[in-house]
Amino acid sequence: MESVKNIRNDELVKAYEALHTDNSKERQAAVTRQMVHAVFLLPVTPVKGKLPEDFPPKVLKNEQGQMFLPLFTDAGRVGKAIAGLGDVLLPIDISDAYAYFVDKPELRGLIVNPFSKPNLVCVRPMVENLAKLWSRIKTAELNNETPEAAPRPQSTGQQVKLLVPKEYPDGVTFTLSAGLKAQEDIEKAWMCMVQKAPDDKPEERDWMVILQAGKPLKGREEIFRAIGQSLSPFLPKRNVIFIENNAGMNGLTEQAMPIYVRESKTV
Repeated sequence: MESVKNIRNDELVKAYEALHTDNSKERQAAVTRQMVHAVFLLPVTPVKGKLPEDFPPKVLKNEQGQMFLPLFTDAGRVGKAIAGLGDVLLPIDISDAYAYFVDKPELRGLIVNPFSKPNLVCVRPMVENLAKLWSRIKTAELNNETPEAAPRPQSTGQQVKLLVPKEYPDGVTFTLSAGLKAQEDIEKAWMCMVQKAPDDKPEERDWMVILQAGKPLKGREEIFRAIGQSLSPFLPKRNVIFIENNAGMNGLTEQAMPIYVRESKTV
């Protein structure tokens, strides 16, 4: 997990400040680009015996009583307000933020830097669209592609590798299989770790699920996002990305044993 003190999103702040003076499509696109690549700080309340990502988030209410998730671009913008919000700052991306919206239907949106002027307000549909865009970009990064109508992510100069683990953490196989079983067109699934740097830590690597599906995954992002979230007790602090099987995955899928195979129906 990225250190709180190292998190800064100065370009995002510049982008939304510019948007307040000129609400053009170009400046809207600039804010979108920064939002999907940003790592924010979310105040959460510590709970004994739970991991930070399971701590309940603090929320803000506007004058109408509507609830919003407060996100900060850096620790300096939280300031003294942290005493009234929580004791811990949790680094999250926009996909993590949207997970709170799935669990809390009463949330109307999020506010970036709520105690600064100007700030940035995103209502629930906007947060959902940003999370979907984040998912497309992450998938495209792994496939070395550029998703349609999505901002091209900046190159890090690092070569991503997909690694097949010798064994899966306890609970992963059963939980993933239970989620995929409900999708009748999913025939097989393979699961691998995403190595983004030669010296990264295995316990911090994201996971990717490769699906042999009879129908496109597009349009079912929320379903697979929920399946990925169901794995969080077994894969803490990791993202789970779902992609369709393709020719570029043949080397991996030919060598690895599937983690899920749909049972044939008996007549």
